[in-house]
Amino acid sequence: MKFTPKEKDELFAITAGIMHMGELKFKQRPREEQAELEDGKEGELACKMFSVDYDKFISSLLKPRVKVGTEWVNKGQNLEQVNWAVGALAKALYARMFSWLIKRCNKTLDAQDLSRDFFIGVLDIAGFEIFDVSLY
Repeated sequence: MKFTPKEKDELFAITAGIMHMGELKFKQRPREEQAELEDGKEGELACKMFSVDYDKFISSLLKPRVKVGTEWVNKGQNLEQVNWAVGALAKALYARMFSWLIKRCNKTLDAQDLSRDFFIGVLDIAGFEIFDVSLY
C-alpha cells in the first residue's frame, strides 16, 4: 500500500494508544460527585503513544473545561460521565484513523499504473446491516 515507515509507526501508535485508553480504570470518590483515576499506568502509556501531556489529558477527562456564560470553568465528572467520555474519545480517534486509512488505501489503489484486474474485497460476517456511513 506504499505506506511510509512514519505512517506505519503513527498508525501503530494510535492503535496502541486507543487500546491503552480502553484499560483506563476510574473510581468514584466517596461522598463526592467526582471520579478519579485508580492507576495512572495505562494513562501514561496512552499519552506516550499520542504524544500528549499526561496531566492535561487526565485532567481533561476528569474535569473538562466548559463555557458557562462568558466564563470558562472546570466541571467535575462522575464515574459514568468519565467512562462515557473515554469511550467516545476512543471511538472518535479510531473512526478518524480508519477513515484516513481507507482514503489512503483508495488513493494508492486508484493510481494510474495499477491494473483494474485486482481489487480488495472485504467480507463482514459479523452482520448484514447496510449503512450510508459506517461508524465502526
